[in-house]
Amino acid sequence: MESQNATVKPAARPARRSRAGHGSWQAEKSHLMRMHILDATMKCLVNIGYSQTTTEKIAKQAGVSRGAMTHHFKSRAEVFNAAAEHITDIRVKEYDEAIRGVTQKSGTFPTAENMRDTITTLQSYYMKPSFLAFQELVRGARTDEQLQEVMGPLENSLDERMSQSMVTRFPIWADEDLREVGEALRDLIMHSLQGVAMNPAPYLQGDRLERLHGLLVETAMAQFERVYQARQQQVVAT
Repeated sequence: MESQNATVKPAARPARRSRAGHGSWQAEKSHLMRMHILDATMKCLVNIGYSQTTTEKIAKQAGVSRGAMTHHFKSRAEVFNAAAEHITDIRVKEYDEAIRGVTQKSGTFPTAENMRDTITTLQSYYMKPSFLAFQELVRGARTDEQLQEVMGPLENSLDERMSQSMVTRFPIWADEDLREVGEALRDLIMHSLQGVAMNPAPYLQGDRLERLHGLLVETAMAQFERVYQARQQQVVAT
């Protein structure tokens, strides 16, 4: 009987641990459901656009009941606000992953090959569903003041986080002589590539798209050369 009692007492402990961990398990389950709904929101934004995306359609896309949807997000505005932050985080992660594949010799200006690789990589980055979903929210914010209050700071945050990621990956972009030129080049390149992604005209592909990329590369290299020559003149002067 003693041996039987010895086996009974330890058996009661896992039940207590299970009850103790019940709250954290519920919190994790709730978090996963929220992420699932936010991913469904992103799909709706891509597939049917901001104006057509309703809580009912999000719930259908997510495969959850309207009650479950309301439990996690009380209104359309609430789910859009959360989705905006979620999509911004995805964009930063995807950007980090994209530039990780670009090579450049440490401490030197990018070469023409480096720049072409970067532009080609970024064009793919701007063709991802997360970009289209983010732009749908930006467009929606034009006439939705509440969403505008959310999207404005997030757009600034995205720009800052992407710039910091670039500087971390390629410290040369933090060079004092290159800072303003680098910022202008990033604006030129990224907004050009965004335009292509937002309006994928059937004629702007193949050789024509390559020529556009080539022109961006030439512009960038001309600016790098100008900075390099100015630096060399300073060295000679001293």
